[in-house]
Amino acid sequence: MQIFAQARALGGEARIVGGAVRDWLAGYPVGDIDMAVNLPIETVASHLLACDMRVVETGLKHGTITLYDNDDQIELTQTRVDLETDGRHAIVAHDQDWARDAARRDFTINAIYLDSSGGIFDPLDGRADLQAGRLRFAGDAGLRVQEDALRMIRYCRFLPRFAATGLDQQAQTALREHASLCTALSGERIANEMRQIMVGGRLKDVIGLMQDTKIDQAALGRSLDPSRLANDDEIGSMIAGLGANIDLAWLVNLAVAMPSGSAALLAKRLRLSRAEERCLTRLDLGLGTEDMTMLSGARWRQSAYYLGDMAALLFAVQSWRNGHALDASRLAELTLWAPPRNPICGADLLSHGVDNGPGLGQMLKDAERRWVTSNFTLGKVALLEWLFGN
Repeated sequence: MQIFAQARALGGEARIVGGAVRDWLAGYPVGDIDMAVNLPIETVASHLLACDMRVVETGLKHGTITLYDNDDQIELTQTRVDLETDGRHAIVAHDQDWARDAARRDFTINAIYLDSSGGIFDPLDGRADLQAGRLRFAGDAGLRVQEDALRMIRYCRFLPRFAATGLDQQAQTALREHASLCTALSGERIANEMRQIMVGGRLKDVIGLMQDTKIDQAALGRSLDPSRLANDDEIGSMIAGLGANIDLAWLVNLAVAMPSGSAALLAKRLRLSRAEERCLTRLDLGLGTEDMTMLSGARWRQSAYYLGDMAALLFAVQSWRNGHALDASRLAELTLWAPPRNPICGADLLSHGVDNGPGLGQMLKDAERRWVTSNFTLGKVALLEWLFGN
């Protein structure tokens, strides 16, 4: 890899670190690649630019740049120590010592380095923790979360995958004692974690930990209720069954766990996109008994027609809010169903002498309702005969 070679040319060394190494060792698919280099980042950035590499100074004051090669990107950070922290931001300084760089990272499993020859540098025994299913903070848990409060929410996110042996007691104590620091975190940072937490497995356990430590109240401004959530199998069926709406699956679980009427507050706190805010607001309103009865029965298409793209999402939320198991086959039908096209339009009525005004609009609505009630069986001729015969 070119970054390894260019670091050596400058008299230093680059290594892969963090999630890519962790997931590779654990046998999970490797996503984004982060690297560290034991040289001042300004020196590295200038050198790489001179080598015609695309460099973006995404966080230069924090010792980080991002390198792009077509659609691929690598975040490159200088080995460093924290000089000052306030729970959200840190003032950092370059420090070429790899062990001190490891000591300032969040978890032991994220402080494993891979060099250009495939050698492992693991000063905090993160590999042993990974193999044993232990999720531990690097060093003193209390200090780590005070340096960056987001690490508490990240602990909750990593819990399902990397804590098979259960909660680390030092971590749990740190979360309880310092949860209030999450109030100062930005909504965007919290939302990025919640998008993954709410579809990340063992959700009842994770939300239970957030509730127990009061992280949910501090980070979100609302306490979440894990008892309302479905089990992992049902949630997995929901995620698999949403098709094109899969990016909204996390909002389904959030709507189930949050107190009713919380959509506006949470959308503001998490700085949701307009599409996410509209979705959460509608999910918060839920479905009435009549709609749920229809969606669960033979006439489900008639209700789904009016609910549109929200039908499947609402069906999942209301099923769980009502304490019922999710009908995965019906969810799939709702997701895949393409509503038929209304057989009549305004031009059809105009051609029959209807004036272009409010009356025409009402006639179209009446015809549509009649068509839907017939389970979409009536054609244009039958609908026009019904309209003009009444």
